[in-house]
Amino acid sequence: MPSGRRIPRGGQLGRNTLNAYAAGLLDGEGCVRWNRTPAIEVTNKHRGILVQMQDKWGGSVRLKDDAVYVWTLCGAKALAYLACVSRYSVIKHPQIVELFKAARSTGRTRDQHIKNLKRLKNVYTH
Repeated sequence: MPSGRRIPRGGQLGRNTLNAYAAGLLDGEGCVRWNRTPAIEVTNKHRGILVQMQDKWGGSVRLKDDAVYVWTLCGAKALAYLACVSRYSVIKHPQIVELFKAARSTGRTRDQHIKNLKRLKNVYTH
């Protein structure tokens, strides 16, 4: 095994590793949106990892469909989560940036950032 690389034991992730892993979950299985407030959802069949996210950042985990779970986080908690994971995000990073801009804005400016966020949700990069 290469030296200098730590492998977490027993599926426990350190803070930075958890943040990067959470960003990967969001990129692959998540949704960034604005429903009167900032909101994220991450869907996965592994309830345990979603509960670990819930333990760290709050929100709720519920059964969505047959053996599919969804973790939902809204408002200030969603922004706190996104602040932790945004530097590791690749696919959702532009959406996260627009969500933060919307959260800091009001009126027509906020509406424009929300419109940009919705537009970015349909943009796929290779």
